[in-house]
Amino acid sequence: MLKKDILDLINSFEAETWKYKNSDNLDNDMQYIYSVENEIKKVNEENPKPLYDKLIALIGMIRFKYGFESVAVNTNPELENLKKIIEDISLNSNDIINQYNYVSTVYNNYISRIKNIDFITNKYLDIQEKEGLYLAVESLKSLISNDEYRRLLNSNQINEIIKDCIRLNNGVVNIATLESKYKEIIKQIWEHSLSDKVDENGNFRMLFSNISNDFDLRRQADRLINREDQSSCSMISSNFIATYQGETRRIGFIYPSDSNIIMASAYDLGSNVFGNGLINKEKGTTLATPQILERIGRLRAVKNGEDIYSSSCYNEVLVNAKPCGIVMIGLGENDLNIDYQEAKMLSLQMNLPLHYIDTMQYKNDLSEVDKYYIAFHSIMSYLGMSRDELANQIEQNNCYTEIDNLINIYKDQLAEIFLTLKKEGNLNKDNMCQIMSNIINVSKVNYNSR
Repeated sequence: MLKKDILDLINSFEAETWKYKNSDNLDNDMQYIYSVENEIKKVNEENPKPLYDKLIALIGMIRFKYGFESVAVNTNPELENLKKIIEDISLNSNDIINQYNYVSTVYNNYISRIKNIDFITNKYLDIQEKEGLYLAVESLKSLISNDEYRRLLNSNQINEIIKDCIRLNNGVVNIATLESKYKEIIKQIWEHSLSDKVDENGNFRMLFSNISNDFDLRRQADRLINREDQSSCSMISSNFIATYQGETRRIGFIYPSDSNIIMASAYDLGSNVFGNGLINKEKGTTLATPQILERIGRLRAVKNGEDIYSSSCYNEVLVNAKPCGIVMIGLGENDLNIDYQEAKMLSLQMNLPLHYIDTMQYKNDLSEVDKYYIAFHSIMSYLGMSRDELANQIEQNNCYTEIDNLINIYKDQLAEIFLTLKKEGNLNKDNMCQIMSNIINVSKVNYNSR
């Protein structure tokens, strides 16, 4: 340890204190740092160690009193006694080194076991164009509170994450710096969290890119798979499903667990994936964990009174990757779904496995969105009408208005029939259409090809 190193440490710490909340007490305590600086300039080069030890203790105590550590100390009831001890310590004490070591030990022991860091109240909540910062703060908190994520950390990293979280929350650190710092940890978490299929217990977490918002499924699939720079996905799981568009048709690509994540948001990024790699960086961040994306989405859905398995509160994750499979999301309707055969054909043509997610296994009741979905596919199957034929009819005579009227009239009744057949193990297109022939009058539908 050279005198120059100690003087550099003082200069570095002085710059750090400019990020603290200014006060007369802080100014007074900094005088002890400057007194050490004067003493160091006078001592021999061979013997700076005692002053270095004293300086470390002084810097540490100032951090506990005014720095980012003080937020944890001052806002936790468990540390109330430590807070009083810190307040009573004079930086002029001859025993400052031992006092600092005691305070540091108590604090580090607390930090090593802390799980709940809700004392860090996210200042970016509900602030438009700050969605990325909100997500990053919550994700840093999740690194400590989530048991799986926490196993990747040691006690020193836990302390560092708390400080970084406080610094980011107070706007005193650049988010890009923290994105780079935690890049490898976040990458490990995503690779461990994502799956490319539904497991034997019905659990999954996937990156899903909707390819079904076009009447021509194959044309849209080709358009999406040939994007050069990035693909826009929603993270879906057995705990929460929200996708972009697709009220009656949710078919999409899924991506490998090791996909390169360019950016993530718990909201819509407003990305332009068919442009020149344009990314809206104001709403997203790479410092995002799957748990927090899911939690924010669920909270939004519940607040809006939506079913958490057919929600419109989708997130957006931009990846640089090619798909590894195709997924249909439905209610277990199989061939009653008018897109079922087309999805199977797409799977064969693209040589990608087709997976089916039956959301009924995760919930007890049907939402209004579900009832509309069931009625749409049931009536379209009964009419024998494909998506292409529907598109032509809409263009020619707007028969979809008549179909929509039938859906709204019969959706509750059709949903009840659907559930009964499914419970009995008899749900298929033929059985559903047979029952429908006894209850639905389709004579007023202006569609003559049936």
